[in-house]
Amino acid sequence: MTRARAHARLASVALACGAIAAAACDASAPPSDAPPRMARSFLPVGSRWIPEAEVPSEPQHHPHMVIWELSAFAGRPPTDAQRAAAAEFVARAAEAAERHGWYEFERGLADGFHLMHGDRRHYYNEQNVFDDAVLDPDRPEFLMYYGTPSGQKLAGMMFYVAHPDGRGAQFAGPLTVWHYHVWSTPNCLLRGMLSVATAEADGGCARGEPRNRSPEMLHVWLLDHPEGPFATSMWLEPDQLRALVERDERRRLAGRAAP
Repeated sequence: MTRARAHARLASVALACGAIAAAACDASAPPSDAPPRMARSFLPVGSRWIPEAEVPSEPQHHPHMVIWELSAFAGRPPTDAQRAAAAEFVARAAEAAERHGWYEFERGLADGFHLMHGDRRHYYNEQNVFDDAVLDPDRPEFLMYYGTPSGQKLAGMMFYVAHPDGRGAQFAGPLTVWHYHVWSTPNCLLRGMLSVATAEADGGCARGEPRNRSPEMLHVWLLDHPEGPFATSMWLEPDQLRALVERDERRRLAGRAAP
């Protein structure tokens, strides 16, 4: 990485982190300099946080993958500053989506977002995945679209760390819980980041390299997700999704009409 690109990546982290302590947010800090994190199984569902070092290193099954959540703030309530940082970032993401026209599914496709391998809702932008931006709402790695009877509706964004073994920046403290996937069968990841296929029976990949673990990622919901704006869960009941989409559309229309 060139010095200029490194400075650009750090600048984007600093912008996202705001007033949050640098030790919890600096994506350039080596693991030994960062606060210890706790991990919790999201899939299968678990409620107990354990030290990150105790997460099994071998491939895991449920039935074909597990999901782990990570936090350096487990069990701690958010501060007012962290709540403000969370609200500010979600507002920036919504403003960017509106400005770029991504609420229109065809505009997202035209801007280079493509459906991810083995997925129904995550649309990746390859250029954004491999740039050095971190938590940049103008350059999200993914847009999350849900199918509804009235078409594909934008529900949120998903952000990646900058490299395969990067540590997610908790710019809003305990509110911003990152997660990652561990697959029982390796996926083929381009440059260790972007899943493009499942590995062959012999473990090989026509494209990419076989890995059992994804990079760390963070959802940012533009809908009022019942579990919060950074919820790991992708599950929304159809009636619930319809109500959330309608509420969001009314809110955006009201925003456009405001002087």
